[in-house]
Amino acid sequence: MGKVLFTGSKYQSNEHLHDRIKAKLDCDYIELDEKLLTEAVENGDVSLIVVHLSGIPQDKKGELARLLHDMDKVPFILTGAREELHKYFERTEARILRYILTPIKLSDFLSEINRILRKVEERDVDISELYETEGNTIVEKEPPKHILIVDDDPVVLRSMSNILNGLFRVSVVKSGYDALSFLENEKPDLILLDYQMPELDGLQTLAMIRNNKAGADIPVFFLTGVDDAEKVKNAISLHPQDYILKSAGVAHLLQKIEAFF
Repeated sequence: MGKVLFTGSKYQSNEHLHDRIKAKLDCDYIELDEKLLTEAVENGDVSLIVVHLSGIPQDKKGELARLLHDMDKVPFILTGAREELHKYFERTEARILRYILTPIKLSDFLSEINRILRKVEERDVDISELYETEGNTIVEKEPPKHILIVDDDPVVLRSMSNILNGLFRVSVVKSGYDALSFLENEKPDLILLDYQMPELDGLQTLAMIRNNKAGADIPVFFLTGVDDAEKVKNAISLHPQDYILKSAGVAHLLQKIEAFF
């Protein structure tokens, strides 16, 4: 089999991951650079290019777009989060064989790469066979996940909405009572619930959501500044899907949401 070229910031920044992949696969890492990748394909026995989209700098996205458009000698696999993959799926007709969602188990990832390599190197392969719907592959547009944010602080509602919009469909309400009214007509995929709120706090709100047939199975993350051990224990007793401190930061929250979905 020919060599696989891996490119993208994930492979550049994680030498341990690259070494583990290289131990199982004839491959190499190349910086995401249009000239370097083109030269590697021209000079070497390259069968496949794998691009990890997460963290690619803005000034490199133009180069990637040109590569996907112009390079017709070697097919591509794109990996990354669902939203990143959809951006490329919707706007390119390049020779992209698979869209692999990450995170994914390394063993499953390597197994899929090897399976695709075998297909690619069959002379009479029908490329359309590689566009499949099962597993970690995106081949059709899915609606964005719907997240409801419940918080009495308008600054939090505004900032969280700005952060999550574009990745998800976002709705906001400023009280537990408003959340219960909202759930009479809508069923979000996830609720981010504050702990400390007037009139109806997060504990009471979650208990009422769980007792409401329409909302009993909606996943709930507490997103709060409350780190008191006893209060955390009380919240966990209601079996939320997660308990996240606001102080943990935006990156941590996004990681948790992406991993959950």
